[in-house]
Amino acid sequence: MSHYVNMFRRIEQEIEKEEKKVTFETKQITQEALKMVIYLNDKLQEFRKEVLQKGFEDDDEEIYFFRHIKPNIQGKLIFYNRVYRTEMLRPTSINDFTKKYFSDEEERCRERYDYFLKSDDFYRYYWSGRNDKDALYFKRFAINLADGLENHVFDLDPYFSTYYDYLVARIIARELFYDYLLFRTTEKQYEDIEDFEHSLEWSASKNALVELIYALYCSGAISNGNTNLSAISFAFQRIFKVELKDINHSFHRMKFRSKSQTLFIDQLQSSLQNYINKNL
Repeated sequence: MSHYVNMFRRIEQEIEKEEKKVTFETKQITQEALKMVIYLNDKLQEFRKEVLQKGFEDDDEEIYFFRHIKPNIQGKLIFYNRVYRTEMLRPTSINDFTKKYFSDEEERCRERYDYFLKSDDFYRYYWSGRNDKDALYFKRFAINLADGLENHVFDLDPYFSTYYDYLVARIIARELFYDYLLFRTTEKQYEDIEDFEHSLEWSASKNALVELIYALYCSGAISNGNTNLSAISFAFQRIFKVELKDINHSFHRMKFRSKSQTLFIDQLQSSLQNYINKNL
C-alpha cells in the first residue's frame, strides 16, 4: 500500500470529523467555512512537506497522488473558500433578494461548468474516465506552455503541482459548490432550523443512504417531485453530517449487484413488516 494512500486515508478521516462540525446554518456558515479553509490548507501543507522530503517511489504513485489525493483535499479547500467569499458578500437581509443572489450564483456556476465541458479537452478527458494521457497531465515538470494554459500556471510550485491537478481540484470544488447553491435556493429559506442542532447520525452504509435518496427522488415523494437529486442529497448530508462523494457512481454500481439491486430498500420493507407483525 502506497505511503501517500495510507496518509490520505488517515487525513481523510480527520477531515470528515471536522466537516461534521459544519452546520451550514446561516448565522454560522461564514466562520465555519473560514475554519475549514484554515484547517484544509494546513492538511495540504502536510502533504507538500511530505512530497518535498520523500518524493515518489515510481510514476504510478506520482500520477495517483496528483490525480486523486491532492485534488480531493484542494478541491474541498477551494469549495469552503468559495462558500466563505459568497456568504461574506451575500445580502444581510433575509428576503427574496437574498434568494435571487444565490440563484444568480447557481446560474453562473452551471454556465461555467457547461462551457468547460463543451470547450475544454482536459475536462472531457477527466469526465470520460480516460487514463491514457495521465503521464502528461499528472506528472511534475511535464507542463507544455505551448498548450496555451491559464495564467496561474506561472504561480504554481513545480515540485508540488502538475497544473492539471489544480484543474481536477476545481472540478471537485465546482460540484460541491453547485450542490451548496442548490441547497441555498431550495431550503425553506434562510431560517436557522434549531432542530438541526440535535445530532442525528446515519449508522447504515453510505451506499444505503444513496439508495434511499434515489428512491425518494424517483418516487417524487419530496416536494411533489419538484426537487432535484442534488438538493435531496445535500439535505441528507447536512442532516446526518455524512459526506457522499459521488452518488451517481454509487447508483451505477447498484445496477451490477449480484443479489438485489435494491438491497437497503428490501431491508427496510422487511424490517417494517416484522415490526408490524410483532405489534398486531
